[in-house]
Amino acid sequence: MTFARDIDQMLRSDGQQIILRRTVGTTNRTSVDCTCWAFVRGYARDDMVGAVVQGDSHVIISTTDIIRAQWPGGQPIASPPSSTDPRVPRAGDVLIIQGRTRTVVEASPLYIGADLVRIDIQARG
Repeated sequence: MTFARDIDQMLRSDGQQIILRRTVGTTNRTSVDCTCWAFVRGYARDDMVGAVVQGDSHVIISTTDIIRAQWPGGQPIASPPSSTDPRVPRAGDVLIIQGRTRTVVEASPLYIGADLVRIDIQARG
């Protein structure tokens, strides 16, 4: 898909690599990581409404690396637009950006047809 390829090229040109992490399990907890390209920026003052607070980051990621790594693994993918797509980060997942840990507050996926092509994330920490 051309749109996904364009996002990938933009992120590789102007973005940075981050680690997306989800902790799974109850008794034997383990982390499932995926290294992916992202564009990270702070929110402008005008964007700080609702749940957005000073210090939050707006993170845009392509789904190419997530899909390639089959992150977080082991869960079936529902037909979009589904709020249960396991590939979409959820509140409590972690982003490691330049060695700093940030927590996912909210993630908004972008589907084109049935294809997940981009995810916008609000991260805190």
